[in-house]
Amino acid sequence: MFYANNHIPTASISSIKSFQSIGIMLGLLPAGYLSDRIGRLKILNLSAIVISFSFLLLILFRNFISFSFAELLYGIGLALNSGILLSYVTDLQEQNKVVPDSKLMGRQVIILNLTTLIGGNIGTYLFNINNTLPIWFALVGLAIYPVFVVCLVKSFSFTDNKADEENMTLVDNIKIFKKFLQKRKFWILLLLNVGYDCGTQFILIYWSIIYVDKLHFNLSLVYTLFMGALILGSVAFNKLIDGINNLVLVVVSTGCMITLLILSSYLTDRYLLLLFFLLIELIMGMMSGQISSMSNIAIYGETNKSLMLSFVSFLTEILVSVSLFLNDGVMKLFNDLKIMYIVSAIYFGIILLSIPLWKKTKQ
Repeated sequence: MFYANNHIPTASISSIKSFQSIGIMLGLLPAGYLSDRIGRLKILNLSAIVISFSFLLLILFRNFISFSFAELLYGIGLALNSGILLSYVTDLQEQNKVVPDSKLMGRQVIILNLTTLIGGNIGTYLFNINNTLPIWFALVGLAIYPVFVVCLVKSFSFTDNKADEENMTLVDNIKIFKKFLQKRKFWILLLLNVGYDCGTQFILIYWSIIYVDKLHFNLSLVYTLFMGALILGSVAFNKLIDGINNLVLVVVSTGCMITLLILSSYLTDRYLLLLFFLLIELIMGMMSGQISSMSNIAIYGETNKSLMLSFVSFLTEILVSVSLFLNDGVMKLFNDLKIMYIVSAIYFGIILLSIPLWKKTKQ
């Protein structure tokens, strides 16, 4: 909505957002390497500073080029923390001999979504006053984030973890990448991330334009409802994981998501569309818990955790960037946002390709 308010055409928003994915690609592999070498929390703090600077650019300059550059920097900042927090948590699990726990990962997602709900509601309230106020709010919060991290770590006497190998060469890292490519878990994670990230881009980018600008629902109301549905989905995952096999849960969740997206493309009633949007967010909440859980299992015991997750994210972002440019072209071709529900359903179908690999891994 911020871009729309600054006279950026609807279809061009995908092009601007694609620079975020390009930035993530540029920053992912250096981020994984540096966090394993010099410490995960140092890179996490650097991430907050880079993202806050990208927000400053959004405020200072208002055109397609400056917005694209801000998204590029934002993507680099996101890359600097991609997988690093999970690597840090998994290190702590290993040090304290805590085995991977799906419910723990589910609770992490619940807390993440709750804090996002609180921050987002503050942001939507500020947006109704002035469209730059939520950006200032986020900028200030990220600028003081490193202080928060230092205080938290000191109070719990945690160390700034890094990989054991101090003298890794480029050749060593290439060998590590080759090892990753030989692991089924790596390909399972890649397919899960590609399907989920490509499938959710349309909703995440355009939800406010569809449900607020076009269907005329209140911004704060829609945001609160969709974050509530996301949290409910995370809670549902935490409850279901005890009694249902993870593979079955992935298949059912993906099938429900594809069905909801296809049906949404045919609906015209605004209330039904809102209901289906909330159901989509509910499934997204469940699936985010599944992906966090499987990532935690996959990297447990790995030495270069950050590098492995960064490599998965790097390949994912290449495909996400391609998908965003495709989305832009599809919307211009059909001149209808609703076609993207079908396209998103096709992206989610990629997740189902991981099922044969998952079965072999189980065997």
